[in-house]
Amino acid sequence: MDRRFLTLDALRAVGALMVVLTHVGFQTGRYPRGWTGAMLAHLDLGVALFFVISGFLLARPWFAASAAGTPPPSTGRYLWKRALRILPLYWVVVIVCLLAAPANSDVGVGGWIANLTLTQIYTQDSHAYGLAHMWSLCTEVAFYLALPLVVRLLTPRDRLDVHRVLVVSLLLSVGGVVFAAGARSWFDQPFAAEWLPAYLPWFLAGTALAACSVDPGMRARLDRAARDLAGWWLLALGLFVAACTPITGPTGLVDAPTPAESALKCVLYGAVAVCVIFPLVFGPELEGTVRRWLAGPVPSALGEISYGIFSIHMFVLLMGMELLGFGTFNDRFWTVLGMTLVITIPVAALSYLFFERRVMRLRSWRPSALRPSPKPEPEPERGPAEAKAATSTTAASESALSGPGGPAPTAGPRRSGGSRRRGRRPLGPPPQPDAQRDVQPLGGPPGHPGSTPRLPREPGASRRADRPRGSAARRP
Repeated sequence: MDRRFLTLDALRAVGALMVVLTHVGFQTGRYPRGWTGAMLAHLDLGVALFFVISGFLLARPWFAASAAGTPPPSTGRYLWKRALRILPLYWVVVIVCLLAAPANSDVGVGGWIANLTLTQIYTQDSHAYGLAHMWSLCTEVAFYLALPLVVRLLTPRDRLDVHRVLVVSLLLSVGGVVFAAGARSWFDQPFAAEWLPAYLPWFLAGTALAACSVDPGMRARLDRAARDLAGWWLLALGLFVAACTPITGPTGLVDAPTPAESALKCVLYGAVAVCVIFPLVFGPELEGTVRRWLAGPVPSALGEISYGIFSIHMFVLLMGMELLGFGTFNDRFWTVLGMTLVITIPVAALSYLFFERRVMRLRSWRPSALRPSPKPEPEPERGPAEAKAATSTTAASESALSGPGGPAPTAGPRRSGGSRRRGRRPLGPPPQPDAQRDVQPLGGPPGHPGSTPRLPREPGASRRADRPRGSAARRP
């Protein structure tokens, strides 16, 4: 039985809360406060967690299809689902920030277009008040667009070769680290270090884990290595402590890190994220108190609303400080943190229940023009006499069916037994957390994992003969 990766939802919540903590720490002036400030400054590690999880969950269906020898996922449907998950709430947050915040009154048409299209990191002066944290979403969406090409590069023959995936991912990651080190000096653009190549190593770490997870031999070996969750997390803690030292650069936003510091920060953050995630995607899925708690209802619920927490919190933080009369670097960390969480979490929950989840019902929708239509079978050629006879027969049939009032409406097929009118089915499948939705089980025909094919019916056999007798045969 394939995994459901239930614990990854909890890691999403952890990543979102880490981002909230680091932003509150900066706005209240806690970064220079010794080790506590240094750790708050480096809780942007939550972005690395997001990127590794995204690389793992989004690439896994492609690798699973390659391993099973089935057609890959539809790129169009993949992009449609990603757009539904990201864009509606993002657009709402952008519009609210640009209209409600007085500091954004001077944002012009170009700024509006850049922020609505997630291209603000590619322009000079498009960052807006309350939206500075959305740079990571711009980078993630760039990865969404690049993922089908990345997978094609990793599996060029639609056949999974884990060793090729690991080698190519490593080479691309080295290139990403080099880009992270030199982006600030190579480009005359203030946000070049936030472009996708600088963070490609984190995404590729997730794709490498995904490829290993669908290969039976590799997965068996890694399952044994991942049993010691405490050991992996202690290693992650040690690497995080190392990242909090000056070797990864200054903690503030005034002084830029050197190329070596940028490269080391990229490597250390990626290593910490892999060490945290590795024992949750391999090893016993729900064994032990920690794994079972992470898969429990409260962490899972927070994971479901983590995107809302991430998107909304910055506007709540800044506007709340203004309304309370707190200036920047006010040294009121706990007050500001409490205010931000008390407002952000309920608003994110309401957004998920009444907006995001309803929008996600459209993920199975496709325009009628894009739906595949059955190809008509070619009709045999007829002679003049046969064509005339067929035309006469058709005209007589239409006349008998239409009557004096015009063509009669076509009756739908009757259901045997029970009432013809039953309760309506919902518009789409019930919404699921991303960690479950994006992971497709192995096996089964394409598009319907695990379904059972129908056996051909003998000529002349009745449909009722295939149906079991008794109450079990009734429709629910």
